[in-house]
Amino acid sequence: MLTVQVKLSVEDIINSLSNLEAKEIDKLQKAIAEFKNDIALQQSIERGLEDVKNGRITPSDAVMNDIKARYNYNG
Repeated sequence: MLTVQVKLSVEDIINSLSNLEAKEIDKLQKAIAEFKNDIALQQSIERGLEDVKNGRITPSDAVMNDIKARYNYNG
């Protein structure tokens, strides 16, 4: 028995739906883009939390002191 796996993107599936109007396709594409942004945001937050957990952060006081020293700011 031969098994073939084909991975289709959501965009491919939308484009294959010939009975959709352009307006509906646009709405689906916007929803997909928003979903991808949500996933990217979640991944970014998770990376940030891992950085905090593993001590890969710089305290804000140290950052501000560095900026003040770099730009000769004494305020």
